[in-house]
Amino acid sequence: MTRFIGLYKELKENENVILEDGILTPTVFVREVESKKFLGSKRRELPILCLMTTVYLTDKRLIFLVLHEIEAVALRKRGVPALTGVEGSWYEIPLSAIRSVTTVRKEIKREKEFGKVLSNLTAREAVALTEISYDGGRASGGLKEYIKSIFDVEGMEKIFDVKKIVSMTDKVHMLSEQAVSLVPKLKSLCL
Repeated sequence: MTRFIGLYKELKENENVILEDGILTPTVFVREVESKKFLGSKRRELPILCLMTTVYLTDKRLIFLVLHEIEAVALRKRGVPALTGVEGSWYEIPLSAIRSVTTVRKEIKREKEFGKVLSNLTAREAVALTEISYDGGRASGGLKEYIKSIFDVEGMEKIFDVKKIVSMTDKVHMLSEQAVSLVPKLKSLCL
């Protein structure tokens, strides 16, 4: 028996659906960069993509179906190219690649980088979101190639004017109340 999620994503053999109906949510892909300073280092979270996605969860993968790009003027001003042709593409994170799952509260006015991107999504001063930190090298799907080609070390230094990057971590922030319900499920499956 062939099983599908969304309209056409075939599940692997022995893969079971945990969340079948998908969660429609604004999703911000983030690169946390650590850059070398004269004394020590500095960490910054930089939003690289702002998308509307449908999120699916199986016992093997966290899967995002990209519906469209949410207009992020702040990202365009920095030189992040608009996505073309990624609507309907998939981004998959194996559960074994997930390092942490948590619910965090972002103060939009305090978080300069996020404030510019999130101000279009909400009028609230603070938002609760689901934050997933993962090994981006193990992700797959059409969106991965876009991220890999533009947001490598050189791209991050150029676009966000960050110098001497020593490490980068991939994160996903999901901005819906329904996505918060994924936290206990993901923790029980992968941590």
